[in-house]
Amino acid sequence: MKKLFLLAMFAAFAMPQSAQADVVIAAIDNWDSTTAPTVGIVATGFTATATASTSSGAWSISDSGTDPGRGSSVDTTWGTFDGNGTAASSVTDLGTANFTVTNGRPSAEVTLVINNTGSDDYDLNNFHFDAVAFRPNAPRTYTLEVLSGDITNGIVFASDAPQNDNSTNAITHLGGSLGTTHDVHDDLDISLAGLADNTLAAGESATIQIAFSNGTGSGGGHHLFLDNVGVSGAIAVAIPEPSSLALLGLSGMAMVIRRRK
Repeated sequence: MKKLFLLAMFAAFAMPQSAQADVVIAAIDNWDSTTAPTVGIVATGFTATATASTSSGAWSISDSGTDPGRGSSVDTTWGTFDGNGTAASSVTDLGTANFTVTNGRPSAEVTLVINNTGSDDYDLNNFHFDAVAFRPNAPRTYTLEVLSGDITNGIVFASDAPQNDNSTNAITHLGGSLGTTHDVHDDLDISLAGLADNTLAAGESATIQIAFSNGTGSGGGHHLFLDNVGVSGAIAVAIPEPSSLALLGLSGMAMVIRRRK
């Protein structure tokens, strides 16, 4: 009986604690500025800011006066993530409902700065966004990079160069046939879990950029539409080191032997 008790106690320490469910940590689904959109959704214990730029001119939040918000996403998800209780906006009739790179500009970027001002460490697990190109000359290649901060810096993912037949993992183009459905976007999730260090500890910050490139620099109506950009993650679960587990096991065994004596 004592042996069974000891094994059960050791197993309880050895088993990893249950993973926490992901939540939206910082996200944008309303684009109120062409250069510094407000990060409208921020988890408790965090602050976040955003900046945006293009290779010429600026992003647009009013690309069509007759059909404002035509490039917005209606599906209420962040990429494919449902937000675990924090849904993205379904508004599609306002210019600020999405962000647009107009007329085939060669490149554009959106950069998030996320600060953990709380007391819990968080694992940043995924970067999410919805995107689609109206016509093929838009900047459809995308690269996610951690520019600086307290998680592993460097390029996380880079898509292939775009092809007119949509045969690569570049952002899909619609050939000018968006219509009024608002649900034709690529729902994209890029994992951050494979970084050597994806934990944003209390008091730490990270600067993460999604960059779009390979636009041809020409072509009226060759737009890239972006919406529902966000980072998700969960409270970091502390797992005891193997050495700690061994010490716990040895201590338990010593206690049992001592009682026998």
